Amino acid sequence: MKELRILVIEDDALLRKAIYDRLRAMGHDVQARDCLAQARQVLEEAELDLVLSDMRLPDGDGLKFIAEQKELHPDLEMVIMTAYADISTAVEALKAGAFDYLPKPFEDEQLDKIVRNVADKQTLTRQVTSLSEMQVKECGEVLSFGEMIGSSVLAKIFERAQLIAQAPDTTALVMGESGTGKGMLARAIHMSSPRAKKPFLDINCAAIPEQLMESELFGYEKGAFTDAKQRKPGLFEAAEGGTIFLDEIGDMDQKLQGKILKVLEDKSFRRLGGAKPVSVDVRVVAATNRDLKKRVEEGLFREDLYYRLSILPIIMPPLRDHKENIEPLARYFLKLLTAQMGRKVTGYTPQAVAALLAYDWPGNIRELRNVVERSLILTPSGEIEPDVLGLPLTGVLQPELPTPAGPSGDFPPMSLSECEKKLILSVLKSVDGNKNKAAEILQIHRTTLYKKMAEYEIS
Repeated sequence: MKELRILVIEDDALLRKAIYDRLRAMGHDVQARDCLAQARQVLEEAELDLVLSDMRLPDGDGLKFIAEQKELHPDLEMVIMTAYADISTAVEALKAGAFDYLPKPFEDEQLDKIVRNVADKQTLTRQVTSLSEMQVKECGEVLSFGEMIGSSVLAKIFERAQLIAQAPDTTALVMGESGTGKGMLARAIHMSSPRAKKPFLDINCAAIPEQLMESELFGYEKGAFTDAKQRKPGLFEAAEGGTIFLDEIGDMDQKLQGKILKVLEDKSFRRLGGAKPVSVDVRVVAATNRDLKKRVEEGLFREDLYYRLSILPIIMPPLRDHKENIEPLARYFLKLLTAQMGRKVTGYTPQAVAALLAYDWPGNIRELRNVVERSLILTPSGEIEPDVLGLPLTGVLQPELPTPAGPSGDFPPMSLSECEKKLILSVLKSVDGNKNKAAEILQIHRTTLYKKMAEYEIS
């Protein structure tokens, strides 16, 4: 991840220090202030990438501060931090130009994700040098579109994505297995389009409960239901002028599918409990890992919405179907991650390359990136060897299990809990005790790791 220059504005001393320490640990250049007057002085003297500001500060209003600073620094990203009760105000902040908002209290993972998204956006912005010169760039045998790279096999996909980017009102449907880069392609389309300076909102349709999805997307009026004590604008309003990415749209409830269709056709919708239509100018990019034609045949997805979305459909192929891209992608991730992690790794041994090419990659590009990152953790310098790739296991390092007791090859008797403890110890050792990295490698939540460590008395 690109190192960012960040300013934190928070009057709560404990929270300010916690955010400061977290961002510093991530490798960013961070300053922290407790009021807007001091923040303005920093902004006058330093060039920054991101400002994290509380909504309510002793000497002013965070919302007005955002509008003021976006006028002075159009490329500066602003994130507002606010209590849950002020979510509607946070949506107003998005409309005023904020990149995103953090509802208090928030977890470290939420902060990490927003900062990563800012870094990703700035990387894409640097790569799109001119919106009027949108073309797929050729670099030897490797092509790139936004932050995506690949060989000539992906050229047609990049060309189609380029055409969609140039038509800012056209909807798009990206299909493919999980991990093939659907979300990255959607963001690249946005960043390569005239909508690039407006919001890009990434919404996972499978992650939000059905009963909440409608109010999240379209908002609600005061009194629409028992807890609706004030009007709340929805995400479509927050994305005004930009792009809404509806990931996993194949899992969306059919009633809501009808409302999405109406927005696409009429460019308007009604909030829950509202009588007047709200007009919006938003491009919709949808993605799914399901077979939508089959879902239509089964009566689970609206046929009219399917055809409305698939004007120029894009199918992202699984990595196993374009294995010639494995090595270029692995080298790209290596170059990217060595810079981020401060490693002095020069490449892969021929045996490691052969192991990468022989694997089927069920997790696709996402899995490949994770394997490269894990290999770098275990390889401070030199070349990556095949034994640190962790293949053919998927997503989990091989634990240091006991050696066979005798010529029969049988392992000593061991319970499941003993085996789990040994695996956790092995992974923690491989990352020098970094619990965040260990939880990521084990593919469990950090709190789950803490509970397991307490259960097995791992200090």
